[in-house]
Amino acid sequence: MNEGSSQDARYHTPEEIAVMLGGISVKTLNDLIRDRSVETTTLGYAPPSRKGGPRRRLWGMTDAQLDALMALRRRRGRDNEIVS
Repeated sequence: MNEGSSQDARYHTPEEIAVMLGGISVKTLNDLIRDRSVETTTLGYAPPSRKGGPRRRLWGMTDAQLDALMALRRRRGRDNEIVS
């Protein structure tokens, strides 16, 4: 029984992840995650805007999810080197 595993989870914000990936924009990060179908974790929802519309989802990534994204980026970089 590992009771501390869920409490020890560290979540990385989109801004932190963008910096780790070489200073890309958060919009580019969102596009990358969407294109590659990378899993993220919902941390909650922002309050609805005064103008209405859907609530904005606040998300982050665990260390394992971030490692998977980094592996995809590394693999993609190697594939581009082989083609070039």
